[in-house]
Amino acid sequence: MSACRDKNTGVYIDGDGVWWTSDGFDSVNAVKNKKFSGRRVHIRPGEPYLYCKNKRLTKIDAALLCMHGVLGEDGALQGLLEMCGIPYTGSGVLASAVGMNKLYSKRIFEGAGIDVLPYEPISRAEYESDTHAVLKRLTEKLGYPMIVKPCNLGSSIGISIADDNNALYKAIRVAFEWDDTVLVEKALTDFTEVNCAVLGDGDGVIASETEQPVGWKSFLTFKDKYSGDVKSSRHKIPADVSAEINDRIQELAVRAFGAVGCSGVARIDFLVKDGNIYVNEINTIPGSLANALFRKDMDFSRLIDRLIECAKRRKEKFDGLKRVYTPLEPIIGK
Repeated sequence: MSACRDKNTGVYIDGDGVWWTSDGFDSVNAVKNKKFSGRRVHIRPGEPYLYCKNKRLTKIDAALLCMHGVLGEDGALQGLLEMCGIPYTGSGVLASAVGMNKLYSKRIFEGAGIDVLPYEPISRAEYESDTHAVLKRLTEKLGYPMIVKPCNLGSSIGISIADDNNALYKAIRVAFEWDDTVLVEKALTDFTEVNCAVLGDGDGVIASETEQPVGWKSFLTFKDKYSGDVKSSRHKIPADVSAEINDRIQELAVRAFGAVGCSGVARIDFLVKDGNIYVNEINTIPGSLANALFRKDMDFSRLIDRLIECAKRRKEKFDGLKRVYTPLEPIIGK
């Protein structure tokens, strides 16, 4: 996260939820080993300032959000920033929460008329109550292979492919380590993954070029996504699909972006098989802010400018709404 006024201030939120800042945070190398010599900082509801203890360090004009996972990408941080009156990049509270939740995002996509693969949610309570019945339901409704995912997580953490009952049992146990709800989907074989990003807010949105992950079999692991030069070595831009499929994916990406209520930038991931297109998930804070997908139209600086413009417009609209109701007359007899 970056707070800015006369300069950019890097803020790193560690795995324990502690906020840190340092002049050295301008470099990725300063934080990747997770050993900090900076200052612990925080923000306070009702005030757009970054604090160290009781001292104001800087006024935050806008927060540039660059993070993944629970409490950063799921609407929690977005809600805190709204309570502080700080504009922030990316989607708002509701869209962030929906985008992070695989079950509710699929229901939104279905409501918008966008195809998704067959899926079944399972809760921890029902699974522990009758494991056999749950496994039987999954095999009858979905069939093998299946892909098992924690419902409210990202970056491929806790995800497994199951080709038989034993693998399914293990996959579900792994997923329940990360969430109390697990999503099980029909897994495709011999498909093509195609991703497309969308930038903007309201009616002023544009779709990016498409991209195709290459050199993998079933799904990208956490290591695949975050080690090495992913964009140059494991992604093909534009995707190797027909012009018709490419145009259709860009159209569906814009529709999915709008259905979830996103703003700023988001990347939507699709699966293509035999001419059919299925939306897989939406990422409301995509890696590198989907910069590689917009390089044809703008450089990274312009992308950041656009995101901050969107953030400030949303804040202006929010400030223009009434939030406190005062009745004109007391209600008698209540």
